[in-house]
Amino acid sequence: MLDERANFVVTTYSGLTVDEIGDLRGQVRGKGARFRVVKNRLFKRALDENEAYAELGEKMADVLKGPVAVAFIDEDFPVVSKLLVDYAKKQEKVEVKSGYMDGEFLKKQDVEAIANLPSREELLAIIGRGLNTPATKIATGINQILSGLARGIKAVGEKNG
Repeated sequence: MLDERANFVVTTYSGLTVDEIGDLRGQVRGKGARFRVVKNRLFKRALDENEAYAELGEKMADVLKGPVAVAFIDEDFPVVSKLLVDYAKKQEKVEVKSGYMDGEFLKKQDVEAIANLPSREELLAIIGRGLNTPATKIATGINQILSGLARGIKAVGEKNG
């Protein structure tokens, strides 16, 4: 999984029923990621043996205690982290512990901060509105000028009869 999906979020899951874990897996899968329960020692070993994550093993030592699950994320880290943070707010048995994105170890607060960022679609909508606003104002201004000109021509025509 680490080779295919470079980014991940580590969570707790202890106390969830099989159905609840299945539901969470389905939601994470719907966002293009994979949610796997991992054995701490094996996950730490996988991190240590992969050159890309070599320095991460020491930082993860405190995180990898107790039962953990990892969401392996392919592309859209903010969307998956938002899903996990929101799920943890509703379900006390799940807690976001840490993460890893683009070569950086993320503490719990960092993952939560990323989760609160607007999604790609929201950013595109904001940019679109920002780009559309000047064009709309220009079109409205031109329309008002032309309307005023037409009214003026009509008034002159009526006056001169």
